[in-house]
Amino acid sequence: DIEGNLERAEEKVADIVAAGAVPIILGGDHTVPTPTLRAILKPRTKKIGLIVFDSHMDLSHEPKNWASTEWSQVLELGKISPENFVCVGIRGVRNSIFERNVARELGHRVITIDEVKECGIKDVMNEAIKLATNGTDGIYFSLDIDVMDPSQVMSQKAPEFWGLTMDEMFHALRRITREKIIGCDINEYTPDYDLNGMGAQFCARVAAEFLGGIALRKRDGK
Repeated sequence: DIEGNLERAEEKVADIVAAGAVPIILGGDHTVPTPTLRAILKPRTKKIGLIVFDSHMDLSHEPKNWASTEWSQVLELGKISPENFVCVGIRGVRNSIFERNVARELGHRVITIDEVKECGIKDVMNEAIKLATNGTDGIYFSLDIDVMDPSQVMSQKAPEFWGLTMDEMFHALRRITREKIIGCDINEYTPDYDLNGMGAQFCARVAAEFLGGIALRKRDGK
């Protein structure tokens, strides 16, 4: 019951938003952002920025409610502009020519793993945040764990070698959590492929980084 599950997920996230809290959602596959962002965006009048860490662009149009079509659906909601949408870590043979053409037509920023390695994560994050915050009221962050190199996080269903390192990831997290975060998701964790629970620990640490960032901003009155 995919449709029913997505509707129930949206209702639960809407309750979190109505309570004035910031949703941190643990997936699940990469359909997770669709109901989450529907719930977040529904009461909002201002646009938001979107930063995605993933090895895949996920810009297919069909089938609906699939973990490769979420951003096409999210952009249709009308409160995220392509110029405020940034994908980081794209790589691998699973990115289709169709998706690359869609990205070009949209004009949103796709930062490949080659650029991350050549320019450094600090410059990449400065650019991503500049784009995502330009004229927006907060950032939504989505992490597909296959952006990580599988030698460091093995619990992936679609691994692509030459991914982000732990050092790069946590530098990025420390940078992004200084901004106004209105929600985030951590998805595509696959327990069957985990090793000694390290993938689960990684996901938990990412969630903790966001909780810490939100708490620090609240402490500082931001």
